[in-house]
Amino acid sequence: MYCAHCGTKNDEGIESCDRCGELLTNVDSSYLTHLGVKACPDCKRVNVSRARFCTDCGRNLDDVIPTRVRTRLVGSPEDAIPITTHSSTVDPPGSVGVDSQPDNPHGGHKQPRSSSPVLPPVSISSEEVRASKPNDSGTPRANLPQELQGWNWGGLLLPFVWGPFNRVWVGLAVLLVFIPPMSVVLVLFLYGPAAIFLGMRGNELAWRARKWDSVEHFRTVQAQWAKWAAIIFSLLAISMLMFLISNLG
Repeated sequence: MYCAHCGTKNDEGIESCDRCGELLTNVDSSYLTHLGVKACPDCKRVNVSRARFCTDCGRNLDDVIPTRVRTRLVGSPEDAIPITTHSSTVDPPGSVGVDSQPDNPHGGHKQPRSSSPVLPPVSISSEEVRASKPNDSGTPRANLPQELQGWNWGGLLLPFVWGPFNRVWVGLAVLLVFIPPMSVVLVLFLYGPAAIFLGMRGNELAWRARKWDSVEHFRTVQAQWAKWAAIIFSLLAISMLMFLISNLG
């Protein structure tokens, strides 16, 4: 499966792209959206409107204009056919149309015809709602999305590594506490508050420090940082404990 963001081909069964961390999802055949969809000109795969590459064949979709009409997709994902309905061709719910044929020559009223099918209301997913909001990440006054509020465990557990990679230079400043002749007490008093600050404000600082493709992209990258920070922090803590035990013994 190809990544819709960077076009990297990934193995089947994984949830996020090995290169950029974007979630790997295929559009279901019943996908309804008010933002439109991108149909690949080569393989006809239907992709979300923000996709840069086709998830099926990897074709670049930057030149494909999303279909921005009320669309319902029918058929299997491989041969999905968009059915477009314009308001001018749909009768109001419950109404009965009348054809343009003349009156019945034998008398009587005009023959009623069945009304045109009306598509169900368009359902809007939370992902589409987020996509409709402007992505102001990478700007000094960017507003952190509500769903990203909370602790940043990468900034808390490994601030001096997490900080530079996320362009939050406060994390790199933590290394200054290890310059001699800093005492152990001074290190604890400086390092602890700095790590807690990055844990509390890390998401906001990282969102403003660099441009992120989406909320899901930010969440995926920070989840990877949290996992590796926990592993490295545990190894450092065990090593320090073993060092102290060997010296006391």
